[in-house]
Amino acid sequence: MLLGNSLLLNLLSLLYLYVQNILCEQFHEEFIRPDFCTDKVLVSLESYLTQESTSVIQCAARCSLDNKCLSVSYRETDKTCFLNFGRLAYDCGNGVTLTDTVYYQKKDSVKECMNNGTLVNNDCVCYGGYVGTYCERLMTDCSEGFSEMYKDGKFGLYEVLPPGAPRSFKVICRMKWGGRSMILRHFTHTYTLNRTWVQYLDGFDHWPVATWIGLDTLYWLSRSKTSDLTIEFQKKHLPPEFLRIVYEKFKIGNSSTNYQLLSAQLNYARSTVNVTDCLFGLIGSAFSSYDMDNNRVPGLGCPLTYGGAWWYNGACAQCNPTGNLYHNPGGNRTWVNDEVFWEPFDWTPIRVSMWLNN
Repeated sequence: MLLGNSLLLNLLSLLYLYVQNILCEQFHEEFIRPDFCTDKVLVSLESYLTQESTSVIQCAARCSLDNKCLSVSYRETDKTCFLNFGRLAYDCGNGVTLTDTVYYQKKDSVKECMNNGTLVNNDCVCYGGYVGTYCERLMTDCSEGFSEMYKDGKFGLYEVLPPGAPRSFKVICRMKWGGRSMILRHFTHTYTLNRTWVQYLDGFDHWPVATWIGLDTLYWLSRSKTSDLTIEFQKKHLPPEFLRIVYEKFKIGNSSTNYQLLSAQLNYARSTVNVTDCLFGLIGSAFSSYDMDNNRVPGLGCPLTYGGAWWYNGACAQCNPTGNLYHNPGGNRTWVNDEVFWEPFDWTPIRVSMWLNN
């Protein structure tokens, strides 16, 4: 009996060595370590599967059985195998230096662009919000899209996936000046922003006359990075005059707080007009619409009176950027409650835009 067990163990050992030899030969036939970027491995954003493996050879064997796997990174300290759907770029731009990790790629792997990207001069040109060496992931916001891929200066609808967000969102981006995530565009007096809570929550798009990003999208964008909020008014003037109010460190809460305004610091130096710091007194206030009045002082009816939706606290607010665009021939304020205003303006704008820069 002991002799039989010993023979079985020897056979199993020989079989193991035989399999290992085959895997080793297959590894050297199918995989290479590039002679460029020799100290680099692929960034984790281009990995789609992480598993434990006893060796880089076993890690590569798993990759060889998967058509979408073009390379592997193997962390020797904890025996972690990363299967990648991309490869190191020739300029090493998508690589990082990790001393405990090695990188190998398939010899016959061909650079393929994902998510409808196109290959131009060996570089992937991405569309619709996808970025990366292979268009393998969605951009986190418009500013990342600008820095990574999109620099045409135009307005467009892009898909974004902020860090930690449970899903992606559609955002209108201006791919210029660092990339702007548009929050509000209101360009005509014939369309009012006196909309329901659900519309302000989900966002609405009546391009080009009026758009609103949606509170949940705004929360995730402001949560992911330190953001600047810019409010721009176009004054009735020839040539057109644009006046901007810039708030730094803009951040709002999530749905459980009714998107409470958490932070906003007016930067007078970066603003092009001297205005009241309207948002300072609204810190801690929840967002309100006419059918969801979250003012901490009940019964004032600020959103109904002001004809839009905003953060209100106590005696409403010293600004009303979502009000109505009334056009007096001279451009002066009409002094009605539901017009667009920002104290101490004595005029009413003909257009309003708001955006985030991250």
